[in-house]
Amino acid sequence: MCSPCLISLGLAKINWCGLSMGGMVGMWLGANAADRIDKLILSNTAAYFPDRAIWDARIKMVREKGLEGTVDANMERWFTKDFRERSPQAMAKMRDMFLATKVDGYVGCGEAIRDMDHRPLLAKITVPTLVIAGKHDPATTLAAGEFIKEHIPGARIAVLDAAHISNLEQPQLYAETALKFLLGNS
Repeated sequence: MCSPCLISLGLAKINWCGLSMGGMVGMWLGANAADRIDKLILSNTAAYFPDRAIWDARIKMVREKGLEGTVDANMERWFTKDFRERSPQAMAKMRDMFLATKVDGYVGCGEAIRDMDHRPLLAKITVPTLVIAGKHDPATTLAAGEFIKEHIPGARIAVLDAAHISNLEQPQLYAETALKFLLGNS
């Protein structure tokens, strides 16, 4: 959120909780707009993806076959097998949401993620930071979350028994973890 937007809303500071790409945005905000951030939650995210070929292949597939060509693989990355089996309604909604994404939007986001390198930003983040990582997340791995935690001074990490979309897979635990941090009870 831009500084003029915050000012027009009468907000001097915000708490930011960003999952996946939202966490990538949060890293940038924490490093470049710390005066506007009270607390920062970086959830199921990474500062860098060393293997550009993974994103190149996804982008190519989506350009050639549309999102239908990658929806099943995404659902497998985003959710554990147990969650996919026990929550068919949630999975149907997530599939529909993913398939409603515009191809150009997905490609643009994929290119941004592929080209992003936030590693130099991490040491610049001085606001209280919580990293949330999914123990079973193959998209933004636990190692990626631990890397972020180790490179942000004073950051903490919480590991949930979930894959990439941990707020949907473990909603109560996710909310409790975030609230404890935001309210200063952790």
